[in-house]
Amino acid sequence: MLMKLLLTLNLALAMAASFPCAAQTIPAPAIIPAADSLVKARIDSAVHADSLLRSRVRVFPFPDAIDAVLNDLPNNLRQVTGALVIAEGEVDRYASLVVVPDAENCMVTRYHSVVDTTASWQAKMFSGGDFGTASRKYQQLYIQLKTCYLRLPDGSMFYLEGEWAPAREGVTFTTSTLRVMTNDPRFRDVKIELELVYQLADWAVNINIVTKRPDDEVGKIRYF
Repeated sequence: MLMKLLLTLNLALAMAASFPCAAQTIPAPAIIPAADSLVKARIDSAVHADSLLRSRVRVFPFPDAIDAVLNDLPNNLRQVTGALVIAEGEVDRYASLVVVPDAENCMVTRYHSVVDTTASWQAKMFSGGDFGTASRKYQQLYIQLKTCYLRLPDGSMFYLEGEWAPAREGVTFTTSTLRVMTNDPRFRDVKIELELVYQLADWAVNINIVTKRPDDEVGKIRYF
């Protein structure tokens, strides 16, 4: 009788010891397809959102484009900011939803600064190796900018005024700066910079719309 009890106990222990191994052989639930579906859904959603942003990009007549950008400066260019194009260290560059005719690209730039968080807008209008062509484009754009304006919601219009800086082939960087002729404090520090710059064996002509506070107001820039 004792022998029979011992055999029964040993058999029970052997079966109990075999359970973990048996559990390890049970196939896991098929969760990978569900995870793949979730990832695919997120990718599709991101692509759809990017497509919507791209579909909102519009080419405006030159004065209307400048006016749209200027009017969005008090909103820190949020209304004209499209999809993120590239993140470079302390700088993020986004596609602009407002594009001027003949521009190679239009971008909104944001810096990771905890002191000055203002965004800026840039349009690359020309790039090429011929100085004469670049110089003519630079002059043509200055004339166009002089016809531009800021139209406020009340209908009042304020034109751009500035000083012409002639281009010279021996000078690798030339800038003509214009300002909005208004006493509205929201546009006090706004500058429209037209630049002709020589970089990497090419001349480039760019329009930059920026809000630049005096250096003593900005202080030392810190990054996060």
